[in-house]
Amino acid sequence: MMQLSSPTAGGAQYAVSATGNNQRESQAENIQSLCTPTCSTNGTHSDGYTGAFEGPEKLLEMWFAADAGMAHHVGSDAHISSDEWAEHRTGLRLVPRTVWSDMLDMVHCQVLSTLSNAHIDSYLLSESSFFVYPHKLVLKTCGTTTLLYAIPRILSIAREHLGAMCAHQVFYSRKNFMYPDQQEELHQSWAKEVAYLDALFPDGAAYLIGKTNRDHWHVYLSGPESETVSNSLAGSPVLCPQMSRSSSQSTVHGVMQPSTSSDITVEILMTGLDAERMRLMYLGGASTEEGAAGGAAVERLSGISDIYPNAATDSYLFTPCGFSLNGLQGDGYFTIHVTPEPHCSYASFETNVSGSGVRDLHDPQATKHLVEQVTRVFGPKFVTVTVFKARAAEAPQSVADNAWENGVKDGLAKTADAAPLSFAPVDGYKAMDRVLYEFDHYWLRYAYYIRAD
Repeated sequence: MMQLSSPTAGGAQYAVSATGNNQRESQAENIQSLCTPTCSTNGTHSDGYTGAFEGPEKLLEMWFAADAGMAHHVGSDAHISSDEWAEHRTGLRLVPRTVWSDMLDMVHCQVLSTLSNAHIDSYLLSESSFFVYPHKLVLKTCGTTTLLYAIPRILSIAREHLGAMCAHQVFYSRKNFMYPDQQEELHQSWAKEVAYLDALFPDGAAYLIGKTNRDHWHVYLSGPESETVSNSLAGSPVLCPQMSRSSSQSTVHGVMQPSTSSDITVEILMTGLDAERMRLMYLGGASTEEGAAGGAAVERLSGISDIYPNAATDSYLFTPCGFSLNGLQGDGYFTIHVTPEPHCSYASFETNVSGSGVRDLHDPQATKHLVEQVTRVFGPKFVTVTVFKARAAEAPQSVADNAWENGVKDGLAKTADAAPLSFAPVDGYKAMDRVLYEFDHYWLRYAYYIRAD
């Protein structure tokens, strides 16, 4: 049942109403009675859904300038909002929400609710999350969504509303799928996805990180040496300056400008979740209410609310199971998505919240504590952790002045080009893979853990 958006106490706006309340079930009920083989009816658009839901997301991040101050809206149909953040919106945040909704329809996602602050607009989706900054966007979708088909439309939106003739940086990643044959044709193999991306970005680079016969991670980056982005699927090729996740220069309206932005992101991907802890992720576990009320109960009872206690959050408990959350703090976001069914259990946690007043993601001890806190919530058997750190981003002085592990000298720690240090041991887990990638403009640290049962 659809209804007009209405504000809630937490600042989120909801576009879909709850379907009603179920009678509270006994706390003594057996876990298995909550774990039905076709539980995830909330997360796929495909016909003939079998109940084996694909939790691992496809993640797309597109930058159109190096920082928010360089992105200016040029379209005539800017989104004029009446909320408390209206005066802060610039760049992509002024794109009308109907435009974003039409783009999301191409991916097979619908907006459930929105949450904003002075820096970011977040959209909680039927299948994961969408974050919009003035200068970049992050789109994360699970299930059998067709995320890559959105790229030509996003490029078109950026041209129309920013005057940006190309992307400053394009980044696409995903964990290996559990059920690749259930994906739409484009997403059934990494080779097909790379071919599609190469048609758009001829100098892009594709990587497979981790063991090919175990859990691993795929990542595609637009080439930092590229001078051309070929929009062969959306129009004619266009000239573009060098692109990088944290380049020293940026282009808006064809003018080169310096970058002062910092960029670090941590992603934690988990499978084999603890069945007892996953009780909370079912309707009738933490709450009998679908939607925001159920989501808030999950946050409180699971320990999720303790990860960033000062953040504004927007969460949703699905019928009959599944949980999603977007959180905003300062100019950072974090997002959590959970598929609790034991035969396909999966949870993801992603954040770029770092700096004053919160854990500093440049500090390996802070990353260790974050991983431990997140894994305590979900109890996974298998954990993949990735850390992207921009090489142009200087570590804050408070971290640089501390003694770094593994014998790294303080002088090296203080440099803008210091590699992220090797992950500290994670309590309760054994590290099976640890990989460091050195790219031209940033570092990637990857680790894979197995629970030490």
